[in-house]
Amino acid sequence: MSEPTGPVCDHNAVVGLESGRELVGIVQRKAYDRHVPLNAMLELTLKCNIRCRHCYNFDRDQPRARTCDDAKPELTLPELVQLLGDLRAAGCLFLGLTGGEVLTSPNLFPVLDRARELNMAVQLLTNATLLRPGVAGRLAGYGNLLGASVSVYGATAEVHDGITQVRGSWRRTWEGIERLRAQGIAVRVKFVVMRQNAHEVAAMRAEADARRLPHAVDTTITSRYDGSSTSLATRVDDDQLRALFRGPLRDLVPKTEKQVTEESFPCNCARGNCAISATGDVTPCVSVPWVAGNVRERPFLDIWRYAPVFQRIRGLRMADYESCAPCPDKGYCARDRGAALTASGSYTGVDPFVCRTAAVRREIAEDEQRTAAVAAAAG
Repeated sequence: MSEPTGPVCDHNAVVGLESGRELVGIVQRKAYDRHVPLNAMLELTLKCNIRCRHCYNFDRDQPRARTCDDAKPELTLPELVQLLGDLRAAGCLFLGLTGGEVLTSPNLFPVLDRARELNMAVQLLTNATLLRPGVAGRLAGYGNLLGASVSVYGATAEVHDGITQVRGSWRRTWEGIERLRAQGIAVRVKFVVMRQNAHEVAAMRAEADARRLPHAVDTTITSRYDGSSTSLATRVDDDQLRALFRGPLRDLVPKTEKQVTEESFPCNCARGNCAISATGDVTPCVSVPWVAGNVRERPFLDIWRYAPVFQRIRGLRMADYESCAPCPDKGYCARDRGAALTASGSYTGVDPFVCRTAAVRREIAEDEQRTAAVAAAAG
């Protein structure tokens, strides 16, 4: 029992504690069972120095509509300091700091100072392009900084920079990664797969292996949190999806179907995970934009314990997921609640792309099982 019952959000994967993975898993499971917000992702700012075509926040190439949410100012440093204390008192130990681009926030280092005072283990989610030598050296001074997760979008500058729409970003990202490593800070690379870079996935993974960097792969692109859907144009098509899982992503296809039970079906949303936006909105997870409350209006712990959104999620049974419960592909599915919510408008809904991905994974696994059975019979 080394991990939480359900799938753990990739955003909350702990970087830099590989040697303590079993112990961390036990603690994560206890938090999951007892509804302790052990993992919190804090968005320090929406500002970013690159303009990724698939960005889930909003389309950075278009003027933003002045809605009420857009008009809200980002949390001030005093508010952030208060929030960190509230999170720690509620049981948070693992704090992720993200954006936008977290390194553009003037509050980053004061927040790191406060997290260190509170003995919170921190990881950064960053594009690494702003990690100049002095910045990397300063970060290395925080013993509670476990590591950083860095997104890379191509094996070549041409492809990566085409996605970020900032020339030179690929080079600066890799320079930032190596500066962190030179300072002894653990780094994990995250590859987001899309139409523009699908042909480079094998080379992307080979580069990470050559540099001895752990990496994660994500093929799911969601609609933007502002309600726009232009990001979906970057999704791989079905032919690319099938070619990827039969080729460079073959190792990510389960060899056998995972048994999905009532206990194992839920993810860590609202159980051991939560997120707080740059303007104070509390959500079940950074990838699930379902607002439970705002820390400017209610104390964090009050939201965590009593918000109807969180109570609803904790009370769901597998049967409440009407499309998922009877699905023959659920043993091969990532069950991405954020994608489901942005695609269907419902936490218990589905994202057709995630469903197709599960079907492809099942198809490939069963093909290989049949091939192995034939070979065994012939031998």
